Amino acid sequence: MTDETLPRPVTRAVRVAAISLALVAVLLLTLGGLTTSFRAGMADPVWPTEPWFLIVNGHVWKEARTGFLLEHTHRAAGWIVGGLASLLAVLAWLSAKGTTRVVAVGLIAGLLASYGDFHRRMMAVWEVRQANPGEPLTYPVGVGYATAALAALLLLMGVVHLFGRSRGKWVRALSGFVLVAVMVQGLLGGLRVFLDQLTGLTNTVGVELSALHGVFAQVVFTTMVCAAILAARPKPEFDLPAEDRARVGGLSLLLVAAVFLQLLWAVWVRHAPTPLAQRLHFLTAFVVLGLAVWLTVRARSTPAGRKSLGFDVSHLIGILAVQVLLGVEAWMSKFAAAGPYMALPPEMRPIAVESGAIRTLHQLIGTAVLAASVVIVLRVYRRTRPDSLAPVAAQG
Repeated sequence: MTDETLPRPVTRAVRVAAISLALVAVLLLTLGGLTTSFRAGMADPVWPTEPWFLIVNGHVWKEARTGFLLEHTHRAAGWIVGGLASLLAVLAWLSAKGTTRVVAVGLIAGLLASYGDFHRRMMAVWEVRQANPGEPLTYPVGVGYATAALAALLLLMGVVHLFGRSRGKWVRALSGFVLVAVMVQGLLGGLRVFLDQLTGLTNTVGVELSALHGVFAQVVFTTMVCAAILAARPKPEFDLPAEDRARVGGLSLLLVAAVFLQLLWAVWVRHAPTPLAQRLHFLTAFVVLGLAVWLTVRARSTPAGRKSLGFDVSHLIGILAVQVLLGVEAWMSKFAAAGPYMALPPEMRPIAVESGAIRTLHQLIGTAVLAASVVIVLRVYRRTRPDSLAPVAAQG
């Protein structure tokens, strides 16, 4: 049996859309990381703004306000990712059959319209606040509830769809989750600004929301990568036999849990670098490295394991090695200071371009480690044929 005997789970257009979304999301993560690294999250206290804000406000470029440019470029990239996520969801559900396709696409259209209306009304709230600071504000609660209800229905439809037997069901369910998650992620970033300004206590409420924004971004990106992987044509010859799956399955899941925990401590260190956060970040890093090496040894201990997982575990070890080096440099640049800034706490020291770049790259590779770990789980548990056929095919 070869991969050519199995049809694509979804159309080629869905696969292209999923890959494009993941690639553009890397740019968004990079801009978001730079925004955090250079403390530009509150460079513009106004939210929400139009996607084309920088285009119609060209004077901002002339003023060379780096933080302002970072923040709004990050917002613009977020809108592009939102558009691609919408395209992916529509294309994925169009590949379904019967009334399922009509209902799903209708839900997506309604969700996009409602979310756009919510954004427009929130802009109006900000304009009222700017024009009349003392006037009570009326928030679009009804539109917000309607948007949340449509999002919940789309997610529920995806879950129900998973109980069916249609090809591409996982891609369709994940595409709906990605669309809703991108919307939530945008709200988390925006409310971080809005609530700080509304309360008048800058950098208070936003500290918690920005941390949540950072963690959730990595989860959303990992889901995008999973959608792209599952949209590819299945390759039965790479199925892992049942005995190999039993050997590495639990370990691969444990690795994902450890990596996610490590990323939680990483976000804590970036936004509130307490001694406890630093210790937990370091200690969990040893756990992640140990589990990754253990998984690699187990996966490569059999011919079938080497064929199915050899590249994935080698890739994971490679980026982990880079991540350790970047982590040392990021820690030194953040906490080890000399000269006139030695007596200042880390959050008050000026950030050099090199230091900000290293911290951002460290964050990006951390996200890649999470995605790579989850991809290994997909490789382990994804089956395109009965287990009884796997050992025969694995031996050629």
